[in-house]
Amino acid sequence: MNFKKVAIIVLLTLVLSTAFLVLNPASAQTNGNQKQKAETLLSILDSNNMSIALAFSRLDAQSILVPQTAETAYNEGLEHAEEAVRLMNQENYDEASIEAVKAMQKFEETLKILEDASPVEPTETEVAAEEAISLKANITRAIAYVEKLGNLTAKAAAAGYNTAAIAQKLSEAKQHLRNATRKLSAMNLDGAAEELLAAKTLLDELNDPFERLTNLVKTSNTETYLEAAEDRVAATKADITSSAALTADAKADAITALSNSEASLANARDLIENNDVDEAIGELEDAKKWEEESNRAIAAAATPTQVSPTTESFTSAETAVSR
Repeated sequence: MNFKKVAIIVLLTLVLSTAFLVLNPASAQTNGNQKQKAETLLSILDSNNMSIALAFSRLDAQSILVPQTAETAYNEGLEHAEEAVRLMNQENYDEASIEAVKAMQKFEETLKILEDASPVEPTETEVAAEEAISLKANITRAIAYVEKLGNLTAKAAAAGYNTAAIAQKLSEAKQHLRNATRKLSAMNLDGAAEELLAAKTLLDELNDPFERLTNLVKTSNTETYLEAAEDRVAATKADITSSAALTADAKADAITALSNSEASLANARDLIENNDVDEAIGELEDAKKWEEESNRAIAAAATPTQVSPTTESFTSAETAVSR
């Protein structure tokens, strides 16, 4: 492997390591799922790059010339990786993820070419190094997932939900992941794997509780939105009925639209009582559309009295806590 290649590998490793010094979820609070996704992809990308470095070294040790196709694919991957880091530093997380995926594809292509070019089985040391790289990537993904669940749990707790049992298991999972990281640093691969498995077992046990919590929050937010919509429509309907500024036709059109809105709201309440929250959300969106139709009927009459417009989207409202 030539010196230029060594320099490129070291450069990328330094760039990625520097980025994660700032962006690691363990040292900075996440700004959302997009950032977490980009961070995880970049961490995996860093691990893939280390695997390529090992593969290059293996060929070099055997005095085997690196195929030009591998160098080409790797250089293209480097360009995408560096662009991903640049976008990440600009907090353009979606585009950073796209570039990271492109880099991963090129790195995987590079590894396949290098593996095909190597006729010798890897040494025990190389196998251990590759296992360590894989463990690092899995631990990083698990840490990002725990961080995401922790954020959801904190939001639910702030909204008044009992999340003590979930928080306790998350705390235990975090401790196992910290242990896994420490043992991996000491190259205790078996110990790190055991700690990672313990953390994953706890996270698997949280699947059902989290699903129940998410449904509970979703239902509660749906009911809250429904109650506010019912009060708003009833008050607007009363204002229109008593208005002396509207023509009879404008009143009739607006009242009809609001009556349809009330019917959709009533359907939504029935659906919630039957635990069919997804269908209830559809009815609430229909109710909102009828409110908007009432607004248009009043606006067309060119009078000062209007239904107070609502720009609130139920879809965003019902996920306010669950995000």
